[in-house]
Amino acid sequence: MKGLLKNNLYATLSNAKVFSGFMILFGLFVVPVVSQSLQIGYVMTGIIGFSVNAIAITKNEFLSKWGKYKLTLPVKRTDIVKSLFLNQMIWLLVGTLFVGIEIGLSWLFHGCPFDFAIDVLTMFALGISMSLFMGAVFFPAFFVGGEERSEVLLILSLLCAFGTDFAIIGVVNILLEPGIATIICGALILLICSLLTFALSYLLTAKIFKKKEY
Repeated sequence: MKGLLKNNLYATLSNAKVFSGFMILFGLFVVPVVSQSLQIGYVMTGIIGFSVNAIAITKNEFLSKWGKYKLTLPVKRTDIVKSLFLNQMIWLLVGTLFVGIEIGLSWLFHGCPFDFAIDVLTMFALGISMSLFMGAVFFPAFFVGGEERSEVLLILSLLCAFGTDFAIIGVVNILLEPGIATIICGALILLICSLLTFALSYLLTAKIFKKKEY
């Protein structure tokens, strides 16, 4: 299991280095500028972008035949799936760290970059939940037979994540009165729903992969 996870981390690392360079340059531009739109863009790009890099290795593995070679190793198929899900979680945390540093620097130089300090929680919750929903949709769809359509599946997964998050936000805003409590509750609901969906997706993907023939 550790070897599989290390392999996925190293496979993601090359693209992540390039993306990290972009995020650093983007951050150097965003920090000095007082703009909520840029701050929101940085948060969403950083958190979701690293997750996309982690997900993208699935196609590379099957193109290089490494995905099939792993099946000959003394590892369980569930461990192969688990390593992919854990890999995304790790890079999601990396993206969150990048964003946290940028937000912290912006706050240090200009004060809170949003109208209310609590809005920062909403942005983080939205970015994290979109990443988790995206992975939850992509992985089972990919193993159903979408190796050759992974790019389209990734786009559709991102759109599904976007739609799911804003549907949840819409329902929360309808059912609860506006206020700090609603903002916190909405953020918690986004995180809990996305984490549960991600966990259920792992179980579904593992079941699909166990029955998949090559």
